[in-house]
Amino acid sequence: MNIEERVKTAYDTHHQGYNCAQAVFTAYLDILDISKEDAMKTAYGFGGGVGMTREICGTLTGGAMVLGQKYGKEAADVKQKQFVNKQVAALCQEFEDNHGSVICGELLGLRETEKTVKRKTCDELIEEVVRLLEKYVVE
Repeated sequence: MNIEERVKTAYDTHHQGYNCAQAVFTAYLDILDISKEDAMKTAYGFGGGVGMTREICGTLTGGAMVLGQKYGKEAADVKQKQFVNKQVAALCQEFEDNHGSVICGELLGLRETEKTVKRKTCDELIEEVVRLLEKYVVE
């Protein structure tokens, strides 16, 4: 699947009523070892900033799920955990560098902040994270 197809998949998923985390996660199902049903259930409570708390953006939790599913291991592995955490942290940092925040409420203008935040819609944030993820999941 190319990047434009991934963006369309995420966009369509979101517009079917699924949350931001689900939209990002399902855009990468073709390269992950998880069913759509399990991915949807796993990401179910991560929309709106984890349980609608307006904390960390659901697009990023969806991205973290993609990276965890892609590179995580069933067995405990300290080195692999460090690798995955570095990938997730880099994704979050790049996103924050672009927007000034990783907090859902700040990104959508629902929460006051002293930071300078480039506000976007959920669709724009979903597209951005899907595009950012490409460099982290290259084969």
